[in-house]
Amino acid sequence: MALLTALFVLALPAVASAELTIDSTADEPDAVAGGVCETAAGECTLRAAIEVANLAGTAQDVFFAEPFNGQPADTIALTSPLPAIEAPVSINGGGCGPGPKPCAGVSGPTGNVGISVETDGVTIRNLSITGALTGIGVIDESQDFTALGNWIGVELDGSAGPNETGIFIGPGSDGATIGGSLPSQRNVIAGNDDEGLDIQGASEAVVRGNYLGVAPDGATPMANARNIDITDSTAGGGFAAEDNEIGSTIEGAPLISEACDGGCNVISGATNRGIDLDASDASEAPASGPTTVHGNYIGLDAAGSVAIANGHGIGAGGADQLTVGGLAPTEKNYLAGGELGISGDGENLEVLGNTIGIAPDGSDLTAPSNAGIFVGAASVSEGASVEANEIRMGGGVGIDAWFAVGRIVGNRLEGGSSGIRTFAGLGGGLIAGNEIESPTDYGILVESPGNEVRANAIADSAGVGIGVKNPPGSAINGNLIGGNTAERENVIESSSDAAIEILEEATEPGSTTEVARNRGSENGGLFIDLVAGANEGILPPAFSTATQSKAAGTAQPGARVRVFSKASGEPGELQSFLAEAVADGSGNWSVAYPQLPTGTIVAATQTSEAGGTSELATATAATDPSSGGGAAGGGNGGGGASAIVCKPSIKAPCPGGPDRKAPQTRIDEGPRGKVAGAAVKFTFTSSEERSTFRCKLDRKPYRVCKSPKAYRNLKPGKHVFKVRAVDRAGNIDPSAAKRKFVVLG
Repeated sequence: MALLTALFVLALPAVASAELTIDSTADEPDAVAGGVCETAAGECTLRAAIEVANLAGTAQDVFFAEPFNGQPADTIALTSPLPAIEAPVSINGGGCGPGPKPCAGVSGPTGNVGISVETDGVTIRNLSITGALTGIGVIDESQDFTALGNWIGVELDGSAGPNETGIFIGPGSDGATIGGSLPSQRNVIAGNDDEGLDIQGASEAVVRGNYLGVAPDGATPMANARNIDITDSTAGGGFAAEDNEIGSTIEGAPLISEACDGGCNVISGATNRGIDLDASDASEAPASGPTTVHGNYIGLDAAGSVAIANGHGIGAGGADQLTVGGLAPTEKNYLAGGELGISGDGENLEVLGNTIGIAPDGSDLTAPSNAGIFVGAASVSEGASVEANEIRMGGGVGIDAWFAVGRIVGNRLEGGSSGIRTFAGLGGGLIAGNEIESPTDYGILVESPGNEVRANAIADSAGVGIGVKNPPGSAINGNLIGGNTAERENVIESSSDAAIEILEEATEPGSTTEVARNRGSENGGLFIDLVAGANEGILPPAFSTATQSKAAGTAQPGARVRVFSKASGEPGELQSFLAEAVADGSGNWSVAYPQLPTGTIVAATQTSEAGGTSELATATAATDPSSGGGAAGGGNGGGGASAIVCKPSIKAPCPGGPDRKAPQTRIDEGPRGKVAGAAVKFTFTSSEERSTFRCKLDRKPYRVCKSPKAYRNLKPGKHVFKVRAVDRAGNIDPSAAKRKFVVLG
C-alpha cells in the first residue's frame, strides 16, 4: 500500500508556491524540477517565474525583490520572447517613488511581444515595458486583463523607450481594465511608435486615470502616433468592439479640481489622433459601439493649463453609437488644439457638454485650427446630436455639420470664422438655442436645405449674423430662420454687416428661404438683406396705411405678411412682432395690433407661397383717428395679431396692459479712459422704474446684472462695458449704454 501511495504522488504535477519572488535581472529559464523558481545560477528570473506559474496552472503572485529599485539597471533585457502567460498570475514590479513609478523594467525583444497574455484574470502592475513590437499583448480571447501603474514605452529614468504598440487587447479579450481612479493605478503610455493602447475587437474595456502621450510628470510631451485606437476586428467571424469606456464620471473632489484626476485620462500629444475609432487596415472596421468617452483631458496637460495638442482630438470616422461627453458636468471632456477637436460620421453620434479651447479655469487654450466639432453624416439614417458644448475658437468653424445636420442645440460658441455652419447634402437639421459671439465672418452659415434655425442669440459678428447661401450649382430650399412664437425668435445684435443675409449663387437660381420672427439691434447692414436676386427676387410688401393700431397694403397674392415694430430708424434693428396676415387673391392685406405710440416705425416682410421672404418695408405709424394721439391701450385685431407683454426670459410680473416702449439706459458712474487698477465698478439707471439689467464686458455674452456692477482682476489692455435695461413688459433697450476704458499694465 505504501508503495502504491508513493507512485500515485509521483504521478501528480508539481504544485508551485502561490507566491514567487524575482531576484535577478537575468533572462534565464527555470532549471530546477518540482516547480521551484530557480535558474542554473540559483536565481529566480521573470522567465523562470512564468514557466513555474504555467506549470502550476493556478493563481500565482509574482513580486520583485532586491536588486529592483527603479534604476535604469533594474531592467530585464529579453534576448528572446518570454513564454506566453497561461495561468492567472499577478506580476507586480513594485512601486519606487517619489510619485507612482515602477521598480522593475522589461525591455524587448525587438520585433516581438514583450509580455504575452493567453489566459483569463492576469494582472500586470508596476513595470516599465519598452523596446518590443508590442509591450503587452492580450490575445486568444483572454478575459478580465488588468494593467495598473505601468510605464509603457517609458524607461525607468523617465525617457522614451518606444514599443511599436504599447498595449494590444485582441479580439474577444473582453473586460480589460487599464488604469484606475488612484494615482498609484495610473499607467503612463507614451513614446510608442504607433498605438499607445489598441483595443481591437474587444468589448467592455474600462480605461481610466492614465497618462497617454505625456511623460510621467503629466506635462512633458512624449508622443504616441495614436494614443487610443478602438476598432472592430474582421478576423475569424468578426469581433465587435462594444461597451468600451474611456474615462469616467468625475465626482467629488476631482470634479472641482482643475487637474486631471480621479478617472480622468490625459490623452494628448499624439502625432495622429488622440482617440481613433475608425479602421486603418484590412483587419479592422470602425467600432460598432456603444463607446463612451467622458471625463478626459484631450490635448491638455494633467494640470489643465497648457495645450499639448493631438494632431486630431477624437476621430470617430464611421464608428457607430459613440457618446463623447454627457449632459451632466461630471461627464464633460476638455479638448484643445489639433486640426479638429471631435469628428465623426457614424450612426447615433452624440457630442454633449464638452469644453473646447477653454481651460478648466476659464482661460483661453489653443483651439482646433479647422473645426471644434465636425460631423459629416453622409450615409446615416439620422444626423448627430451636438448639444450643450462650449467652444472658443481662434479661427475655423465652431461646429461644422455636413450632409445630415441632426441637432445642434444649446451650445455656446465664441470666435472663429463661423460659429455654426451646415454644408451640402440633405441638411434637415435643428439649430436652436445656441449662443454665438464674435465670429469673424458668420454667426450661423447655412449651406444646406431644410434646416430650422431658431431661438439662437448671436452677438458681435464681424460679418453677418445669420447667412444662407446655396453652394454653386445647387438650389437649396426649406430653410426657416426664426419661428412663429416669441420663444423661437433669433436675437441678432451688433453684427458689422446684415443681421440676416440670403445669398443666391447666380449659377443656380431657385433657392428660397423663409425668414419668420426675429429681432435685434446695432447691426451694421440691413436686418434682412437679399443678395444677388435671392428668394426669386421677391420685393417687400407695400404699405397703403399705417397707424397706431393697424396697417394695410399690398403684396403677392397668397403671401404671408408679417408686421413688426422698430425702436429706431436703424436699418439693422427690429424690435418685436406685431401681427401677420395672408394677402388675398388681389394681393391686399391688413392687420390690427396693440396700440403703439404715434410715430413708431413699423416694418413688414412678405413670404411667397414658394417660401421665400423679402427684405423689410417700413412706414411710420400715424395717429389713430379716434385716439387723439394717445399711446396707451389697444387690443388684438384681425390678421392673427397678439400682444407680447412678457417675454419668457424676463422673470418679472406682467403689467396691467401692453407696453411696447423700450426703456433707455444710462451709465451714471464708472471709469473711462485709462485706469490704473485691475478692478472697476459701474453704476447705471433706467428711464423706467423697476427695470432689470443685462451687462457684458468685452466679448462675453450679456448676463443679468444689478447696479453697481464690479469687475476684478482685469487683464491690461482695452475693455468695453455695455449695459441694457429691460422693463417689466420685457422691452429691451435697443441701444446699449457703452463705456470704453483701458487697464494699464
